[in-house]
Amino acid sequence: MKHIYRSLIFTLILALCFGVFAVAAQEIAADAVTVVEQEEATLTDVLGREVTFNAPAASAVIAGKKTGTIVELPFMFESGRTSVITGRGGQDKGKFMSLLDIQTPELEDGSVETVAAMKPDVIFLKSYTREDAGIAFEETGIPVIYLSLESPADYVVDVAAVGKVFGEEERAAEILAYYAEIEERVAKIAAGVETKKKVLLLQFAEADGAYALKIAPANWFQTSMVEDAGGDPVWKADAEKTNKWMDVNFEQIAAYDPDVLLIVNYFDDPKANVAMLKEDEAWKELRAVKDGEIYPFGKDTLSWDSAGPRRGLGLLWTVKTLYPELSEDIDLEAEMQKFYSWFGLEPDVIEAELISAYLAE
Repeated sequence: MKHIYRSLIFTLILALCFGVFAVAAQEIAADAVTVVEQEEATLTDVLGREVTFNAPAASAVIAGKKTGTIVELPFMFESGRTSVITGRGGQDKGKFMSLLDIQTPELEDGSVETVAAMKPDVIFLKSYTREDAGIAFEETGIPVIYLSLESPADYVVDVAAVGKVFGEEERAAEILAYYAEIEERVAKIAAGVETKKKVLLLQFAEADGAYALKIAPANWFQTSMVEDAGGDPVWKADAEKTNKWMDVNFEQIAAYDPDVLLIVNYFDDPKANVAMLKEDEAWKELRAVKDGEIYPFGKDTLSWDSAGPRRGLGLLWTVKTLYPELSEDIDLEAEMQKFYSWFGLEPDVIEAELISAYLAE
């Protein structure tokens, strides 16, 4: 069944929701109404749910909880930058999002009631929030599509889903080919590793003047990234039964006796954390510190270790850091240019705002 969707309707609803009706009305009056022909389409999302919606979607909202890892993916598609409404904060995401040519207002209130009143074609939610938040959005009758990005297999499903929502299946195939090429390169390097390095990845978390060090769950992205890069994640056995970052003390860190330490900090500069740990007398006794093998994890405005579109950069950085002699052909600055071009950013902006942040001392 075909539908004729008039983008004027969604624009007026957005204007009302965000209190800018008068301005929007003037802009709309000056422009001809855009008519987009839609057809009913169906896809299977990452949770195995069959979802029917009108495609290509001219309006979409990313809402609910824990959207941090999925919020950027739709903006790799040109249609996403003109039709997706979402919040833009958390872990300096606002800094990155401000660089993009997003032509929609920011979502200030992601409640079910507000989103339902906007009447978008689809709603995107984080996959593991279905039970505590997603059902209420589903009950609005608006098609809900869950995204995950928590594993390579999830990437394939999620990117394909977003591409189908926006009628940009070819773009989705190109993005997936980009990630597949990175995985193939890294796998070839990892296959050439004779002795796997013992790796310990730690999150440096600060609160109230103190800090804690945490390990990631065994089935999380950080663990698989180290494995895919040819490393041995020494914490994996201790993290089999947790589903969140788990505190570890210095005695446990010393017992792991890693060859390489990777330090992640989502809200501050991991370079400063590494510098501090290098000066700690107890840490100086660790083999990784003695050998100069303690590194701040790759980061520009956001850390490259977490699930999300930066997965490719994180994988390249990890293998180059662990095995530089096998990774001489990896040029991370060139890889950053390639990756961020997917978001429509110009080379000079990537250089000034993102590469400079990555290289900053």
